[in-house]
Amino acid sequence: MDRLPTELLLTIGRHTQQDRCPQSTIYSLSLCCRRFHNIFSPLMYSYISSDTFSEKFIYFIMRIWREPELARQVHRLDLCWSQCDQHDPLEVDQEMGCFIDAALNEIFSAKERKQCKEWKLHLRGEEGLCAEAWLGLLLVRLPNLRMIQFGHEVTDLISDVLLKAAMRQQPFQHGVPFPHLQEVRACVAWGASWIDSDFLTPFFQFPAVRRLYGTAIGEKRPDNSLKKLIHRVPCPVRDIVIEEGYWCRGMLDWLALCTDLERISIGVEIQADEYEIEEDEAFNAATFRVAILPFAKTLKSLRIWYGDSYNDHLEETEAMEAPFGSLRAFTALQQLTFRHDHLLRLSCDGTTHPDLEPLSDSLPQSLVSLEITDIVIDSHIELRSELSKLLLSRSSFPHLRQIRLCISNEDEDELDHMFNGLKLECQTVGINFIIGQIRV
Repeated sequence: MDRLPTELLLTIGRHTQQDRCPQSTIYSLSLCCRRFHNIFSPLMYSYISSDTFSEKFIYFIMRIWREPELARQVHRLDLCWSQCDQHDPLEVDQEMGCFIDAALNEIFSAKERKQCKEWKLHLRGEEGLCAEAWLGLLLVRLPNLRMIQFGHEVTDLISDVLLKAAMRQQPFQHGVPFPHLQEVRACVAWGASWIDSDFLTPFFQFPAVRRLYGTAIGEKRPDNSLKKLIHRVPCPVRDIVIEEGYWCRGMLDWLALCTDLERISIGVEIQADEYEIEEDEAFNAATFRVAILPFAKTLKSLRIWYGDSYNDHLEETEAMEAPFGSLRAFTALQQLTFRHDHLLRLSCDGTTHPDLEPLSDSLPQSLVSLEITDIVIDSHIELRSELSKLLLSRSSFPHLRQIRLCISNEDEDELDHMFNGLKLECQTVGINFIIGQIRV
């Protein structure tokens, strides 16, 4: 091992972290010898997770504040917390009390006394250890973050820090906040919870954020004007993936902040405790199309799909989905996943509207892969006819390589039989034709 070059040993250490091995593995490597200690010690702090938050973690946060060089080593942060009243009260000693006062004086101005007082109550934990407040302090002190992941249940405090950073307010007034942060993930750790989309909006103001991924993201307040409170700066976000969007209008507030999106993937679903959806909480294809038109020259991948519960809601309410409209203007679009009724205007009896623009005229010529979900069986003849016309216009779609139809398990064999002729047509012109399940 002594003969291995330092670069190779560092690669081994980073690979261990990527495999989500415990940090204790890196710690053990650092104890092997003096050379290993020098190589692996910095990696011990490159990834921090709050899954096992305790009073011991608080002293680590205090150390991060006091040692800027140690804080600069943190590249990935996983934050997860629950309500304060689920924990025992915190015993605050003199050292901790002095630290709380000094930290809050740095974060809040004299005009923010109310917020400062609220934070102090939470940090002192008289009603229960408040992990969120302490993790908020940690977040303030990490300038070299590359990736951050949230899995919280409720939030009252960290949103204050994020909004301050987005607005370049104290303590972020002297420099660019989180200049290296590239990816933000919000993955709810508890079954029936969700993360409000407003909580993540400030990340669209940081200079290096390229990708935002989330599960169980709720757009509960359609009239929210948070985006107006944030400085309008060129938005670096290129990639938005939401696997479950509750009360989903299509992340319209986020789209209004973006400038050069390349990928959008949104799964529209119903939150577990929700029984009714108001009109302004539902996804609207036509409204969404207007929102993404500014990205007609940059958008490469577009996926809009509905979850099982949302589809059941549509069936129960007998709601008719309006088509999306022409995509011809999206000249960079390569990957497209759409519902059947978003592509073709269907009547109540399942047939296609007679004045509909053909798919061969409404799809972009840059298309490489077309995936159609939630096939309406009663309208399969019209869909097959439209796809056949698309194949006849093969010269207008020189990059098209795959057509995929997605449907539930029980209808897969039936659909395969219905589109057998189309499969042969695809093979003739060199296009891969697949019938299967939607890929989340």
